Amino acid sequence: MAAQRHDALRVIAAYKFLKMLGLLIVAVAAFGMVREARLVALADWVMQLPFHLGHRFLVLAIDRMLDIGPRQFIAIGIAACVYAAVFAVEGWGLWRGRRWAEWLTVIVTASLIPFESWELHHRFTWLKLSALIVNIAVVWYLAWLLRRRE
Repeated sequence: MAAQRHDALRVIAAYKFLKMLGLLIVAVAAFGMVREARLVALADWVMQLPFHLGHRFLVLAIDRMLDIGPRQFIAIGIAACVYAAVFAVEGWGLWRGRRWAEWLTVIVTASLIPFESWELHHRFTWLKLSALIVNIAVVWYLAWLLRRRE
């Protein structure tokens, strides 16, 4: 039983590390867009791609990014770094089998579920639904594990 629990915690830790990596990519991109010239160059490059006519959502996203100023990109980058740090701490603690990490993961992940549900309700995608289901399963499993050990 202990080996199974350890393996499950490592799977959850790997999931947290993957989320951390994604947020670090977002942070690097956001900090890279602080200079307006880079954002305009990105928009020009996307417009040059042969498939941009068929991807109005990509063009719309670029237009929205052009409306965001440097301060908002800095805020996005900082927020992404903060969340990446939280996911790194959760992942490291879970990988090492620390009980405090189980509690931290339950609290942090459960606190984000209402926001994920709201976002899913307003802008449904299968990826968002999958992430919500995985996060609910993580909270359920860790809560079950913590209650079982009390």
